[in-house]
Amino acid sequence: MATMRHIAHRIKGIKNIQHITKAMKMVAAARLKRAQSRLDSARPYAQKMADVTMDLAMLSAGEGHTLLKRKAEPAHPLIVLFTGDRGLCGGFHERVIDRGTALAKELSGANGAKPGFYVVGRQGARIMRRMRLAVDKTYPEATRGVTYTAAKALADALIGLYKQGLYDGIYLVFSRFQSALVQKPRVFQLLPIAASLAKKQAPKGYFIFESSAEKLLDGMLNGYVASEVFRAFLECETGELGARMSAMTNATDNAGEMISRLVLDYNRARQAQITRELSEIMGGAEALKSE
Repeated sequence: MATMRHIAHRIKGIKNIQHITKAMKMVAAARLKRAQSRLDSARPYAQKMADVTMDLAMLSAGEGHTLLKRKAEPAHPLIVLFTGDRGLCGGFHERVIDRGTALAKELSGANGAKPGFYVVGRQGARIMRRMRLAVDKTYPEATRGVTYTAAKALADALIGLYKQGLYDGIYLVFSRFQSALVQKPRVFQLLPIAASLAKKQAPKGYFIFESSAEKLLDGMLNGYVASEVFRAFLECETGELGARMSAMTNATDNAGEMISRLVLDYNRARQAQITRELSEIMGGAEALKSE
């Protein structure tokens, strides 16, 4: 049985860890509230941007636009994995990587495609290196608190790669935030944009485009791609904070259970020591009486 001193040291160490996990839980909860507010504001904007862009594509007969052209199954697609920069959030990052690698197998198994990976977040890059998977590109900036400007820069880079013909299909893989306990990995086809998503409706009235329908559509499509990339950033950041808060809650609760068991072991060891000392005292007293 462990000595009382050893048990006391373990209790002290676990209490220190419990203080840390509790503090991390509170920090994650505070940041989660702000991140969720940003996400709740971005989701309707992204949806309305998609609706307006697709409707404009239908009205202006923009199916021939480079970003809207639907080719055969992509032969060299790019999979963009959205992860965070920090750990201690359970299997949040690993689930995104697993979904991305599963998508790569699906695309390569269907038509022999050779997918490439673009990893956003230091944790994703670390996991990919550990799994010995090749990465074509990595996002060099921090993923926390990403602005729309930074997301648009990434979106423009992805559009450039697509227009240059380096990749014939781009997919985003990120965890969609549902609650602090639930974040489900999702696959979203970014390029080419599916114009069939537009609501097919008869045009009402006359429309005048300035300067032209083609230029307006080009700007709207770029804005649509940027809004979807920005939303993926926000989904990833909010989901990571929710997963970290949940993980730190479980860690704090587990530490409390371990402390309770160790306190029980400490009390048993203390009781055994007291019983042993009383037995020794009583034995010495009996020895004195016999003399």
